[in-house]
Amino acid sequence: MELHHPNDAVYLPAVSASYLSSVSKPLPQGRRFPEGLTPKDLIFWEDNKLWHYPFVLHSIGQYRVGSRPNALLDRRNRRKSVLIGDSSGYQIGRGTLKGLAHVKKGPMPAKEAVAAWRKERVARNWIRDWLSHQCDYGMTIDMPLWAASGSGTNSPFHHCTSHQLIGMTVQNLRYLEYFSPASTKWLNVIQGGETYLDTIDWFQEVSWFQRGGWALAGSAGVAGGLVNFLMTVLMMRDAGAFAPGQNWLHVLGVSTPVWAVILTAVQRELRTINPKLTVSFDSSSPFMLGGRYEQVCLRPEFTAQKHSWALRTEPAPQRPAFAKETCLETFPYAHSPLGSKLKLNELNVKEGPWEPRQFDTLSNALLINHNIWTYLDAFRRANDL
Repeated sequence: MELHHPNDAVYLPAVSASYLSSVSKPLPQGRRFPEGLTPKDLIFWEDNKLWHYPFVLHSIGQYRVGSRPNALLDRRNRRKSVLIGDSSGYQIGRGTLKGLAHVKKGPMPAKEAVAAWRKERVARNWIRDWLSHQCDYGMTIDMPLWAASGSGTNSPFHHCTSHQLIGMTVQNLRYLEYFSPASTKWLNVIQGGETYLDTIDWFQEVSWFQRGGWALAGSAGVAGGLVNFLMTVLMMRDAGAFAPGQNWLHVLGVSTPVWAVILTAVQRELRTINPKLTVSFDSSSPFMLGGRYEQVCLRPEFTAQKHSWALRTEPAPQRPAFAKETCLETFPYAHSPLGSKLKLNELNVKEGPWEPRQFDTLSNALLINHNIWTYLDAFRRANDL
């Protein structure tokens, strides 16, 4: 089954580092697993025995500055997959990017914060190198406006003005302009603030940097609601931002069936200007649900009722009885390719009265694979409807 139609906006599963680690290792000896499959069959962006989907997003913000991101994505078949790299602007804004040498956690005086970021050459080089060499598109390094708002009270940059945050972002762009390979395709991140005027100011200051496309974040994207989002897209359209060569528009942090349809409509209209333009959107939801919360995604049955246009979950089946070798029960969510092959004792593998849980990291990877497929199938069917 095709999970994506060329005329539909593209969902990018935001692959977690822990998922990469789980699916890149050999199956532990004696560990039960669906018959005929190995962990490599969970690498959905490569050829495997389950299902294939070629679009992936990965954030370097999951790693420590200077370390090597998981090499599994480095080895991917670039002719059969597309990798969008996130530059860790969120982690930098939060002050949670590990390994920063000068930017400290918690609010810093504005001038000290600006000076500290200027000194983070090692971090900038590290981000640039991975994005420019391993990704098909890399997001530019933005200093988000929300850092100075009520939601950024713990940010190192909380005391900075919007002018200072935009100024640091412009310096980051000049750095990428001068010191990244000419062949690198960059998605220039457009941030919004507390009012729509902040989005206009940001765009006017950064719009000179056009190296492949755009990414809409914060209130310039879905966090500002549909009206602000459409105002941003129309402003950019009228400024010529989607001319041929600017072939990708990414919208950060959303994964609902309703937005999948909205973004497909936007893509179809923008293709009247640039037939090669792709609109994409991402989230880490399938990974968080299957990994941190051990929830299984249910297949939505779309009706005329608005509440049915949502992806719902419930706790994955986990109990000691399911971990017994003699357990013959099958996974009750058979709508996904993996779900139709999975047995409960292949998901529940830790048996014993003192085990607090029956799942291991491969159990989480199995749930995640099912959840990603459920998301993709839901978006395809929503667009078809």
